[in-house]
Amino acid sequence: MTEAQRSARPEQAAGPAGEAVTLRSMAPLLAILCTGLFMVWLDTTIVNVALPDIQDSLGTTFTGLQWVVNVYTLTFACFMLVAGDIGDLFGHKRVFLVGVAGFTAASALCATAPGIGVLLAARGLQGASGAVIMPISLSLITAQGGTPRVRAAAVGLWSGVGSLGLAGGPLVGGLLVTRFGWASVFWINVPIGLLALLAGHRVIAARRGHGGRPVDTVGMLLFAAGVGALTLGLIQADDWGWTSPAVLTALCLAALLLTAFTAWELRARAPVLPPALFRDRGFTLPNLAGMVTFFGMFGVLLFLSVHLQSFDGLSAYETGLRFLPLTAATALAAPLAGWVTGRYGARLPLAAGCAVSALGMLLLTRVRMDGGYLEYVLPFVLVGFGTTLAVTPGTIAVLAAVRENRAGMGAGIVQTSRQIGGVLGIAVLGTVVVRHFRDRLPGALAGLPLPSAERARVVDGLSSGGRPDVSGLPAAARTAILHPAGRALADSIQSALAVAAVCNLAAALLVLVAMPRRTADSPKGGAT
Repeated sequence: MTEAQRSARPEQAAGPAGEAVTLRSMAPLLAILCTGLFMVWLDTTIVNVALPDIQDSLGTTFTGLQWVVNVYTLTFACFMLVAGDIGDLFGHKRVFLVGVAGFTAASALCATAPGIGVLLAARGLQGASGAVIMPISLSLITAQGGTPRVRAAAVGLWSGVGSLGLAGGPLVGGLLVTRFGWASVFWINVPIGLLALLAGHRVIAARRGHGGRPVDTVGMLLFAAGVGALTLGLIQADDWGWTSPAVLTALCLAALLLTAFTAWELRARAPVLPPALFRDRGFTLPNLAGMVTFFGMFGVLLFLSVHLQSFDGLSAYETGLRFLPLTAATALAAPLAGWVTGRYGARLPLAAGCAVSALGMLLLTRVRMDGGYLEYVLPFVLVGFGTTLAVTPGTIAVLAAVRENRAGMGAGIVQTSRQIGGVLGIAVLGTVVVRHFRDRLPGALAGLPLPSAERARVVDGLSSGGRPDVSGLPAAARTAILHPAGRALADSIQSALAVAAVCNLAAALLVLVAMPRRTADSPKGGAT
């Protein structure tokens, strides 16, 4: 039997040890890797519903509260590509376990933080550790070998668990905050992390990294600094203003650093991110589509969480329940996305996922945000299903474009692009929401039965993003404030969702028209 005939038989596709690789044989490893991934993505959104309680407990300002979310995002985005390449060089098992240990320790520090400064430092360590876990866990899956369909199914489960953690954060966080307080959203990671650490030490096979090639230290530093400056500028654009000196400085610095990174990579002996990859549309377009998908997803989770708690009066747990259809759709879509990609390739499911997400967001623009639970079900199902349907084929397509010894780099760049998309979503869509809200709020509250000075105080407090402090007002005045202000914020959020929907639809069309018809069986690309 020829080598080609042997490779055409799925049941004989072997892993590194020569044994046949199936989903069943990969189950213990997948359980560990998906546990670590779930923990990382959960902490991206679980904190959102805990922010009001954190503010009350630690007495921080609204800006400090924003940074509880932002510092995680900042360090997460900075170190993703770097961590993936370090795993390629020094061994994926070792680097993965270091990431899990760091994340577990940082979570315990978050839970016991006596003040906002310690909490922010611990959240930064969480983000950096999560940046290690995510790409390395994906690299460990691809290193197992197996047929393209088995790999696609495994990546589908991995992507689905990650999406489930992202979408399930509000529900899990709401339950924990309501029953045990805000610190519990961090304590939950400690037993999970310890279990993953102990099991990973026993189950994950230790393989030597590809240490023979030079370490592109300069490229790593330029990329991390450039992405960090870009992320900082985008995060603070809404608070400081897009034209403020600080934001313009951060964005200009990011442009200079990333330009220098590109120039360096063109001449580096062993670049951390080979520039030739970006000439491959099978690599570039899935990264772009992933960025756009997360652009909308982060906005949906953040802005609707704020509205439901601050203006609809829902508790953290009730807010999480409102997102349950999105979470359930994510779980159901994961195995289907892997199966479809393994059978038909990445192009069609990736385009379909972006289109379905766009449809869900368009439907959300028609929902009465102070309406009942059922109004949210169909839009949330479509957003959750579409996001997962796009994430899995995008991941598989990017990994198909790089060689096996650079799987960590490929996983790092696909996750970095999505994280930047999420930051862009919060920054750009946040600007749309805030500006629209500030424009509408004075008119919405013009008829308040309050003295003009008190009305001005309420308008200033709401338009600056603070929680509406109406506890000392009569019931009639509270209703008179919250109802029109909530309506103004709902209209603003729906304007942002329309922008996100258009971007997702554009990405779907671009993928459908321009992405190569590469199947899951296509050979690896030329990243060396």
